[in-house]
Amino acid sequence: MRLKYLPLAALLALIGCVPPPNTGEPTPPASAGLTPISLSALPGWADDNIADALTTFVRGCKAILVMPADTALGASNNGYIQQIAGQAGLWQPACNAAEAVPPNDDAAARTFFTNNFNAYQISNHALITGYFEPQYPGSKNLKPGFTVPLYAKPADPALASLSRADIDHGALNRKTPVTAYLADPVDAFMLQIQGSGRILLQNGTTLRVGFDGQNGQPYVPIGHIMVQQGDIPADQVSFQTISAWLKANPAQATGIMEQNTRYVFIKPLGPLPDNLGAPGSLGVPVTAGRSLAVDRADIPLGAPVFLSTTEPTSGNPLNRLTIAQDTGGGIHGTDAADLFFGSGPDAEASAGHMMQQGSLFILLPKSPTAPTS
Repeated sequence: MRLKYLPLAALLALIGCVPPPNTGEPTPPASAGLTPISLSALPGWADDNIADALTTFVRGCKAILVMPADTALGASNNGYIQQIAGQAGLWQPACNAAEAVPPNDDAAARTFFTNNFNAYQISNHALITGYFEPQYPGSKNLKPGFTVPLYAKPADPALASLSRADIDHGALNRKTPVTAYLADPVDAFMLQIQGSGRILLQNGTTLRVGFDGQNGQPYVPIGHIMVQQGDIPADQVSFQTISAWLKANPAQATGIMEQNTRYVFIKPLGPLPDNLGAPGSLGVPVTAGRSLAVDRADIPLGAPVFLSTTEPTSGNPLNRLTIAQDTGGGIHGTDAADLFFGSGPDAEASAGHMMQQGSLFILLPKSPTAPTS
């Protein structure tokens, strides 16, 4: 980026003449559900790699900076957050400043977040889950061994609103493009739940696929159904146990999966860096360990969210600055969030067992447009 195109705030930050942060924001009303906290008091803030988080934030900013200023990013359920952070224009000053921060400089990254954001606790009993990009063998063409279609979204709205059972029984056959074929219906179901994946083709290449919309039907978590039926003990529910049970019980599997009437359509994606996930709801590729899926009605896309929880297997503290860059059908309110773990066996193991209690803190921009009363 050439200096003559840098906004004034970004240029001042780059040369070290950073103006003092705006501290004129009022205390949020009690109805906002926000408890102020200093960034330095966030649990584990001093030990996190904040420069790594800034890289993910800047990646999201690339989408925000090209949006019209009045583009809605979320927080329609919280008038205070929506007023100071619900539109792209309210984030663009911080995004411009972020692009001027030297990469991989943790001290500079900490200074950036401290100067540009106020932190607030939004939940102290959140359920933190995980998601990942599964990898499955597959084919672009129907052939023996690969017969389970992953459909792209139909152009006809009537077809796009069909239930999972209708689609599984062939209602879209020859009526909409097929992105790929998998070997097992359970794998297809699980890829839809994750929202993206990597199809390992027989010629040795990998087809990246991702979210192409959904049918508008209710999302029903089948893990809850399986616990109620006594299929899996409540304390053993995970991606792995659900998948294994369904594959071991094919006669019952179809009926269980069809109780989740929501069907997610899948499309092929263009070339992506191997170390990044598919684009999330913000429109940028998600980052392992740093991108968070949220309910955008409560947390605007692009917002930094600090989470404090524990590792799913070791129980060790997991305190990390993440960026809200995705959404999920099963995420509602500020008491739930879904951390992206990446792709591969390690990511699957971590994400599949991630179901931890924790706290969430949102970082909101210090902005001259903040409400004054």
